[in-house]
Amino acid sequence: MATALVDDAMREVFTRLPADDPRSLVRAAAVCRSWRGILSDPGFARGYRAFHGAPPMLGFLHNEYRRGNCFVPTSTFRRPASHDRRDCHVLDSRHGLALLYAPGYQAPFDVCDLVTDKWREIDDDPKCHSIMHWPGDDLDDYDDDSMRCNATVLCAIDRCDHLDCHGGHFFVALVGSADEVSDCHTLATVYSSETGEWSDIISIQAPGFEIDTGGRTAVVGNNKVYVQSYEGDSVVEYNIREQQLSVIMAPEIRGKGFLDLLGVEDGMLLFGSVLSHRLYLWSMEAGPRGAAAWARHRVVELEPLPPHRALMDMSDSDMWTVGFAERVGVIFLRTPFGLHTVELNSGRVNKVHERNIKKVMPYMRFCTGAWGRMPASDGASRSVVGGGTMV
Repeated sequence: MATALVDDAMREVFTRLPADDPRSLVRAAAVCRSWRGILSDPGFARGYRAFHGAPPMLGFLHNEYRRGNCFVPTSTFRRPASHDRRDCHVLDSRHGLALLYAPGYQAPFDVCDLVTDKWREIDDDPKCHSIMHWPGDDLDDYDDDSMRCNATVLCAIDRCDHLDCHGGHFFVALVGSADEVSDCHTLATVYSSETGEWSDIISIQAPGFEIDTGGRTAVVGNNKVYVQSYEGDSVVEYNIREQQLSVIMAPEIRGKGFLDLLGVEDGMLLFGSVLSHRLYLWSMEAGPRGAAAWARHRVVELEPLPPHRALMDMSDSDMWTVGFAERVGVIFLRTPFGLHTVELNSGRVNKVHERNIKKVMPYMRFCTGAWGRMPASDGASRSVVGGGTMV
């Protein structure tokens, strides 16, 4: 009876450990068999995720020229440095998965769980070439600007809350542009891990619409993917279930400048624009037949970002949004002073990287239950979880 009461008390304590500090869970699991038994229990993992709600941001992925994909931790989780491959670029990250692309391989796509180090190779399909690359491109000299489509990875499980969907079926959606006899077409196809096949390519005529290949994508539910145009004045909706494409025109917002698609918040598309040293956030709810309802979400003062005098000397073109961590409300902002995060709930601003990164892909995932080799005692300096480490 006493042991059961102690276990129940420790379960409550462990449940309240910060989700963005998985090191604390790993160290607790290394103390004794009893604690590891509690933390390895699937019931604890479900309760832990339900208590914390949104998955924590463990870090973010980005690409560097001639260096491939890189992972920058924002928590105590560390990805092995051996996974930073020069020949492999990251295209997207969502629902605990990262989508990587290495055009020189027979199976160029990889979908990876960074915590468990589980990889799923996706074979190339000849019909995808018309979406992915311009004719005559040298794939051996691939960089971020070589693809003429945007790629999205997403969970394919019906009615999933995305708290623990990694390991299940997923989709990889490609949406791109093609010019055919001066008519601009938007093309799309999707890969299903359940069938192991790419769908037939569908298209829609969209004059003047060109996909922003370096922009971010957004997902509503688990069947609608949104990709922004290069001009930023519209988005294309790809309905995976119904295999339909449509273009949603964004109204002109006078004086607010270029709108960047950030992601989804509360089921609505979220856009951001920097103007006069303020970050304007607008939400757009997609309606039937391309209709869209717009509303200003909020305005964030950016004066605390760099020193005030330096900020006054900057133009709006010197700062723009490059990423958004959904459900935790963290926006990544590129500035001449490096990469910063803006926390929408608290207004706190943090500098997270010295370099000016063009596109940030946050990696969100719980680390519960992914225990690998454990240290012999709590005095060990490094603990292992799946394919990553905690330091």
